[in-house]
Amino acid sequence: MTGTQQAAFQAANGGHSVAEVSTLVGSVFAVLVYIFTAWLVARALSAFYRGNATERDLLWVGLRSSALIAIALWWVHT
Repeated sequence: MTGTQQAAFQAANGGHSVAEVSTLVGSVFAVLVYIFTAWLVARALSAFYRGNATERDLLWVGLRSSALIAIALWWVHT
């Protein structure tokens, strides 16, 4: 962004910089991913306890949840 664009952005957003807003959006995204993966794991465990899922299903849910969290953390970090 040019200096003029950054100044306009800060004026429109109560003095917050582009980096601060980007960090906020990334953090909200990461929290939503954490909540979603916790829900996935809870559902998988519930299905496992009822006998509707196997250990292999739990493993796949855990691996996919870990991958989602890793991608979210990478995205927030960059």
